[in-house]
Amino acid sequence: MSKAVFFCVGTGGHVLPVINIIKTISKNGIDKSDMLVITDKRGEQYFSDSSVEIVTYPFISSSKGIFGYFLKMFKILLSVFVIFRRLRNLNISFIFTTGAYIAPVAATLSIMLRTKFYIQEQNIFAGLGNKVSAFCADSIFTSFPDTENISQKKIDFSGPVLNLDVEKSGKNMNSNLTIGFQGGSQGSKEINDLAIKFAKDPTYANIEIVHIVGNSHKVTFIDRANYVSYGFIDNMDNYYNSIDIQVSRAGGGTLEAAFLNIPQLLVPYKHGTTSQHQVLNAQFLESKGAAKIITSYEELKTMLNSYLDEDLSKLEFNIKAGNDHIAKVLTNEIN
Repeated sequence: MSKAVFFCVGTGGHVLPVINIIKTISKNGIDKSDMLVITDKRGEQYFSDSSVEIVTYPFISSSKGIFGYFLKMFKILLSVFVIFRRLRNLNISFIFTTGAYIAPVAATLSIMLRTKFYIQEQNIFAGLGNKVSAFCADSIFTSFPDTENISQKKIDFSGPVLNLDVEKSGKNMNSNLTIGFQGGSQGSKEINDLAIKFAKDPTYANIEIVHIVGNSHKVTFIDRANYVSYGFIDNMDNYYNSIDIQVSRAGGGTLEAAFLNIPQLLVPYKHGTTSQHQVLNAQFLESKGAAKIITSYEELKTMLNSYLDEDLSKLEFNIKAGNDHIAKVLTNEIN
């Protein structure tokens, strides 16, 4: 049996899709012992399944774009050499990556190992890593239609990779309105500030609040009976089933809430290369009636009042998940 190799690093947005693809492939009859995940220290924390082999390496990232990677070229080449030595004696069926700074390493190794190479791009505007690596890819699975900043010839619009174990069963109709705040796995100061300000606003004292602070932020204590905060939630089932509306960033993870038809108020990240894809993600979801974009606390209140008037609560966007399609392609490569 050949080995399926998955590259993912950093935040949950890049790691969780790999976990969900592995789940789907294993349901297709592929043993998890035939899969290998290559990640970094941040990504490693998401893998609790000991039946999947994990290789952890301190891959190099840069906040200065191509120039920053050029300055760190020696360390990048070193990472390629180290991982190549780890993989060269394996019978590899394919290499799959969810992008970020590990994508060029994965692409280079696919050439050196002469194996199939697949990319999953979760945003409507592809990041630098995936853009550069796309020239080596056999296919690029995209979460959004008409994905920009990447080779159009290789795009396979599959839909997002989602946690299909989560189902929105609906709240008890007698429960109070609940709003969830989250800024992704690492958290967001801007989202956290909005949550705290909202929690302290007496106008909304009857609204329940679930606040995911993020791994890089401290859990907040607020003297309010219907406010609860967490650093991070491993299992999102209870979270999604407890909320009526979500306030969050606009990364690819927003598609999971859209899939569950949870109305969203999105605050796109404003800095660096991430800002471009988050703005476009949010604009796409807003154009499809799945979300509204907000930029301030006043807009949060306005949109929430709209929800209470039933305008926002009618938002609905039918989105397809890409799990089965991607898993089928990859399973065919393994067999």
